[in-house]
Amino acid sequence: MTKIVDRTGAMGVLQKSFHAFLGSFSKLTPIQAHAIMPVLSKEDCVLVAPTASGKTEAAVAPLCENILNGPSRLGVSLLYIVPTRALSNDIEARIKGPTSTLGLVTTVRTGDRPATVRNTDLLITTPESFDSMLCRQPDVFENLQAVLIDEAHQIDGTARGDQLRILLRRLKGWHVKQRPQFVAMTATVAQPEEMGHRFFGKIPLVVKAGQDRPLTIDWAEDPLSASKAMRADGLTKAIFFCNSRRKAETVGLELARSSQWPKQRVMVHHGSLSRKEREDVEKAFKRFEAALLVSTNTMELGVDVGDVDAVALVGPPDSLASFYQRVGRGCRRKAGMRAWCIAANLEEKSQFEGILKAMKEEGLPEIKSLPDLSVVVQQIFSVLFWAKKPIARRWIVELLKVLAKPSDIDLILDHLVSEGFVDTSGGDKVKASTLAMDLGEKGTIHSNIGDSKTVTVIDDSTGRVLGKVSAATAESFTMAGREWAVTGGGKDAIRVVSHSGLGDSGTPVFGPRTSVGAFYRYLPESLK
Repeated sequence: MTKIVDRTGAMGVLQKSFHAFLGSFSKLTPIQAHAIMPVLSKEDCVLVAPTASGKTEAAVAPLCENILNGPSRLGVSLLYIVPTRALSNDIEARIKGPTSTLGLVTTVRTGDRPATVRNTDLLITTPESFDSMLCRQPDVFENLQAVLIDEAHQIDGTARGDQLRILLRRLKGWHVKQRPQFVAMTATVAQPEEMGHRFFGKIPLVVKAGQDRPLTIDWAEDPLSASKAMRADGLTKAIFFCNSRRKAETVGLELARSSQWPKQRVMVHHGSLSRKEREDVEKAFKRFEAALLVSTNTMELGVDVGDVDAVALVGPPDSLASFYQRVGRGCRRKAGMRAWCIAANLEEKSQFEGILKAMKEEGLPEIKSLPDLSVVVQQIFSVLFWAKKPIARRWIVELLKVLAKPSDIDLILDHLVSEGFVDTSGGDKVKASTLAMDLGEKGTIHSNIGDSKTVTVIDDSTGRVLGKVSAATAESFTMAGREWAVTGGGKDAIRVVSHSGLGDSGTPVFGPRTSVGAFYRYLPESLK
């Protein structure tokens, strides 16, 4: 039983950080009242609460209190891991003001923002950038006090989650003076103890508080019908969630052509857009009171884009957890949630109905997934690049045994030796070959997110980088909700100009990503 505190009690125990994070609120939210004391007591915790319930402050305020009351700060004190770059920007906007008033330096480091972290107290990053830092500047984590994982369910049970599990094992075993405290936050997870154990290496304390808001579900035949229904109900700001980037571009174009909203108020957001393009979309959508945002799961997480009236799900998401996250974006600051389900066929309608039935009768289902063996390959590359010298083969087997049998790890190592990526070095030692070290220097070993060959897209009229598309792009295509014609380019980039109008509905969009990890191709055939 955890100790529950009210606002006065929190003010007493958070003498340095309370006013910075919670001073402007008249009372604590349920998760804040339940979580402050166990986090402050340095327990490993999983915080489970609905979307927009104040989980960030519930964790960060006591963690900062501990940092301020701890030993001299040398290097990173709090490592804040997020699943997406969009969420890293949002978290920075939420906590940088309070932390700066406390004299703490907060830095974001992602592929978009390769910042220096030498004089940073709170570091916000993604698993891939964390991988890069463990290889290149692991000494900044020597005095780490705590690790905070946001939206942990989003990567648990995935290749990225498996990668993070190994990175945290490396951190604890090789790069810190003392084991740090671990805290994870989630709005939707069936078995928080098991999830915490996977990431932390031990069973955590689960702190659960708050009630889900009531949900109203409507049905629509297509995105245009949903948009029209929203208009009829006086709703002016909505997110349309799609399951692929291709679909997001298609739906964005359909909605822009419909004239139900001004074209400039229909925006598209996904991971293939450039950092500038994505951030401009996030800022514009947050500013507008009337707008539509068509997005992949990049907007599924807790990014603050203002008060959204409703959401539309263009096709069923792949899990009940994802469904909760998406519908939770609707009416974030009101009593209830509003969502439209859009099914393209009877199969999708049946999938939606199954999700709704499970939500009503069973709650969140247990998620079972096999570890992704491509992560074993990726982490072998990463560890050997970090070591830069021969290391004992048994160390690698011990590190990766949570993902694969020792015999399979040995098989993968032998295969990488035969392919020229790993060299043997007497007895039981292995090291990265020149080929593998070259891949490490290029930075390609840190991400296991699979993708097809892409090229950079440049707006010929402004020189602005729009993002990336498939290398097999047609003469015209849709990107960022607009139509473009290719004017020229080379091996790694193409130049485009915007069509003068929204013309033929058959304009192609770029191809989908591959469904396997980027390092899958390095596995021996018997393990594929």
